[in-house]
Amino acid sequence: MANLEPLKSHGKMEITSKRIEMLSYGKERLKHHTKCFAAKEADDELSKSVQDVVASCTGRTEGKSCIGDIVGARLSTMNISHGTELLSQNMSTRPHTKMSEKLPKTPNLNNNTIFPAPTDDSRPIKMSTSEDEVFLSNNTLELQGLRRRVTVKELIEADLLNKNVAEQLDKGIKTVSQVQMSLGKYLNQANSIAGLYLESSKQKISFNEAVKEGIIESSVALEFLEAQAATGFLVDTLSHGKYSVQEAVDKGLVATEFKEALLQAEKAVTGYLYNGKTLSVFQAMESKLVTRQVGTRLLEVQIATGGIVDPGRSVRLPLETACKQGHLSHEVARTLNKTLGKVRGFENPNTRQGVHYAELMKLCVVDLAGNHLLLPFGTRKISTPSPDTPSTISVVDTNTKSEITLYDAFLKYYIEKQIYLERSEVQSQWRETTDKSEGGTRYFLTDVNSGRMFSIDDALTQGKISQVDLNKYRDGRITVTELADMLTSRSTVAPNPNSPIAGIWDPNECRRISVLKAMHQNLLDRLTATRLLEAQACTGGIINPPTGKRYSISDALQYELMDTEIAASIQKSQQAYSGFQQPGSQLALSTYEALRRNLVGRDLGHRFLELQHLTGGLVDPNLQTRMPLEDARSNGLVDDQTARRLQDEKMHARNLVCPKTKEKISYKEALARAVFDCHTGMRFLEAAVRSDTLK
Repeated sequence: MANLEPLKSHGKMEITSKRIEMLSYGKERLKHHTKCFAAKEADDELSKSVQDVVASCTGRTEGKSCIGDIVGARLSTMNISHGTELLSQNMSTRPHTKMSEKLPKTPNLNNNTIFPAPTDDSRPIKMSTSEDEVFLSNNTLELQGLRRRVTVKELIEADLLNKNVAEQLDKGIKTVSQVQMSLGKYLNQANSIAGLYLESSKQKISFNEAVKEGIIESSVALEFLEAQAATGFLVDTLSHGKYSVQEAVDKGLVATEFKEALLQAEKAVTGYLYNGKTLSVFQAMESKLVTRQVGTRLLEVQIATGGIVDPGRSVRLPLETACKQGHLSHEVARTLNKTLGKVRGFENPNTRQGVHYAELMKLCVVDLAGNHLLLPFGTRKISTPSPDTPSTISVVDTNTKSEITLYDAFLKYYIEKQIYLERSEVQSQWRETTDKSEGGTRYFLTDVNSGRMFSIDDALTQGKISQVDLNKYRDGRITVTELADMLTSRSTVAPNPNSPIAGIWDPNECRRISVLKAMHQNLLDRLTATRLLEAQACTGGIINPPTGKRYSISDALQYELMDTEIAASIQKSQQAYSGFQQPGSQLALSTYEALRRNLVGRDLGHRFLELQHLTGGLVDPNLQTRMPLEDARSNGLVDDQTARRLQDEKMHARNLVCPKTKEKISYKEALARAVFDCHTGMRFLEAAVRSDTLK
């Protein structure tokens, strides 16, 4: 810096001097982070460039801005150091700086990635050192929108970019690619379903090719292609290109018979021309250019994939912003919400049932080879939640034919943390909850979607998480999703062969629910619900499906696991487990003894014995143990005649209605049809798909 003193004495190089100091500082910061972003050769090359710039400046003798634009450009590239620091601060405490050569490369998350980008403007995702990111002014700065370049001014007008970030862009504090990534969900990310993932061959296929091979019908393919056209562009799963309808037809990516229908759907993005104005879908509905049915379908897809499209600015808008700017109304938004609960305008190719587009997106997997959403097709149902599968397949690599869960993909560095968190929110919504009903405060992690629940206190005691893990969560260094996935991956529960029916699996919502809730949702009739709760009570207590914990009838009422009517009708079933009290005696009598002494009706007593026999053995209330039938006979808990009756399946009452098939079944048949829950080890009966989900 000594060589600059003569220039500074002229009073005209003060700004340049400060820039060079910043440049030197930026160089050191870049060298510090070079392990994360470049090889040593790249750093050496950049160092040489910096030296050349300094030499160019110090060699001047005239008192004027000697390197102005060059230093500005280099300073722009130096922002990578600042971005690296921010990125490292926001990453998990686990180092993500070294990747095994045996692992697939982390996908290049360019502007075509399907993942919703973070909305935190201070958090850059993609760093760039390209020369074209020299920021001149917000009037000329442009980002890629859905169908054209969008100026910063337009983004500010659309309420997608605040002026503070725009100013950072202008000063070079943020790069275009950083802002493009942060707003990608509203700009040009391909968020629609791009094609099918064939589970049998682990290959991807476009909807057009799926029709040619007879995998799906042309009407189903057209639905998905219309959704692509109405949200931005048609996607080629092989080349990963994005095209207009006309371009896709010209390239043979879609059948020519689809052209007219797709051109109509494409107007949801390009706009509907009316009286010299370009209208959005909602505005076209209001002007009677689009029917209410068609418009609702198009709006459904746009909402599911990121927001309502403003065709004039070629961007997507959040719902509230769309309402403010006239591309939706609060009334229509409310009506749309109600309508979407009834009308399911898309067909699931696997089940041939009507579903919402958002529901299909939840079932999709991410293909690392192209960063596309693919809908699995086949009998394996790899992405469909079920009680016996702790985590579904969410990430595939069609190049290597590998399949992996979202959490494992994150742990193995296949995907970035932000992507992991964003996709996790689609599958699970973990919340921390508390319970103060047992004399103290207990903390739980609860998944609103699936109904799973973990006790944080129990997890600590059992060593499933450490105090260090919990401290990281409390300090905000890991999220509730990470802590929950950590627990899920470390919690292996073996099936409990002696479990009664603990609850119902609702395939409509893909969640575990209690018997009472299933009854309220018309998935079970009241008599069947009563019999199932009766079986729980006489074998140890009423079960809370999310945790597998048992409660007395009185506590179950407080937890809303049963209503007062059912509680009153099954009081004696609790005594079958705890023991019947003989008047004038403190002795607890078994069910068989209570039968002999007429303390319980014959039919009811035999039902209790049958339920206990089928779920682990008859109960000796004095020893608090359960015994297999032969041992129970030897210990006087049952006589020979009753034992033979319990072994004769023809004598078992068929007093249940199967929630899936609606046929009359016995409790033993119900146990055989149930699946074991991987979370609790308990048995769950699957309910039927509701009729209102069908087209």
